[in-house]
Formats: sequence, C-alpha cells, structure tokens
Amino acid sequence: MYKIDYGTGVVQTVEGDLEAAKKAAVEGMSYTQENVKIFDEDDNLVAISRWYGVQPEEDDEVLADFGEYGFYGEWTEE
Repeated sequence: MYKIDYGTGVVQTVEGDLEAAKKAAVEGMSYTQENVKIFDEDDNLVAISRWYGVQPEEDDEVLADFGEYGFYGEWTEE
C-alpha cells in the first residue's frame, strides 16, 4: 500500500506496487503548484515529483505539463 500526497490536503491510498502508485499519482496530478509525494505503508517518503513553475525545456523529463504555467518533473526516488 502506498499513499500519494498531492500537497493540498488530499491523500490517495493505492494498493499494489510503487509503479502502480506512480501511475495513479500522474493521473491525479493537477495544477496545484505543490510537489507530489509518495509514501510507503510505514510513512517513509519513497518518491517525489517536484513542481516547476516554468514552461518545460526540450530536455526536461515531464510527467504532467501545464504549458507556460509549469510542470511536474520526473520521479526522484528517495
């Protein structure tokens, strides 16, 4: 089980492995300007996608793009 924290007070629980949690998190990403974090069942931070408040460059790894307003970068596993 993993918990996805969207940084807005919304926390989603996902059964399955980390890849399933990452997929669910990307589907739930919205324009919040907050980092999205994934925690394991012991509340350890295991992955984070950081919010960048700029338009992505060509070489940026992008999970969710909000045009000129910003984007979520690739997962960093902690």
